[in-house]
Amino acid sequence: MGSVPVTRIATGALLAGMLTGAVLWLSTWMLAALLLFVLVFAAFEWARLAGLDSRSGRAAYAALLGISAGFLAYQLDAAGDYVDLLTGVATLWWLCASAWIVAFQTGRVPPVSTPFVLLPVGWFVLTAALSALLAVREQSATLLLILFALVWSVDILAYAGGRTWGRTKLIDKVSPGKTWEGLLIALVGTLLLAVGLNAWLFERPVAPVLFLVLATFVAAVFGDLFESLLKRSRGVKDSGHILPGHGGALDRVDSILAAAPVFWTVHRYLEL
Repeated sequence: MGSVPVTRIATGALLAGMLTGAVLWLSTWMLAALLLFVLVFAAFEWARLAGLDSRSGRAAYAALLGISAGFLAYQLDAAGDYVDLLTGVATLWWLCASAWIVAFQTGRVPPVSTPFVLLPVGWFVLTAALSALLAVREQSATLLLILFALVWSVDILAYAGGRTWGRTKLIDKVSPGKTWEGLLIALVGTLLLAVGLNAWLFERPVAPVLFLVLATFVAAVFGDLFESLLKRSRGVKDSGHILPGHGGALDRVDSILAAAPVFWTVHRYLEL
């Protein structure tokens, strides 16, 4: 058992408040620039976890990702169909990544550690996440805030519940701190939050909403676990140290990298 560190709470609340304000009050392209700025930092940290030891090499990777992802984001209005293709492929990738994580836990496969694989994967998942977030925002700022709220709910409840009541390890070879108790608390809390938000704001049929939330929940969990697998393969605790109580930028966006494309793909499929 243990309490949640005050520094972690304060940093998380500040980031959540800033992002909420940005989603509500910034134009789509100003928000795109902000998200791209964050993802460039995440790309720099991803390159380190991928095995790129040179700081100049990591900086070059982050810069190239920023330029290319920014260009694709610019195409959102002109060629919006690419978003569905990109996020659909990303959803399939996260299904494969989830299977890899489970196989690693059972000892059937080694950790992912080859830069020639991880660097292109990093470009793809970061770019797909940015495209999905902007696509959601184009449809509705409220919908984007709900996506963030769902992911925050998963992170906060799993972390706080696991520290307080956690006993049974979830997937200890990948992330020793995560527990089944924390996961179940997060699942119940997130589903209740979604039902409440749906009743308040949308009044959509409950069954497809719950399916969307469950898919987003699973994606958020495995997005977090995949980054944990990368960190374990490099023998580091955090991807960086720029956020007090949280680690690096990648530590804060790992869940949304998987949740955003899955949320958009399932949302489009269900036509909610």
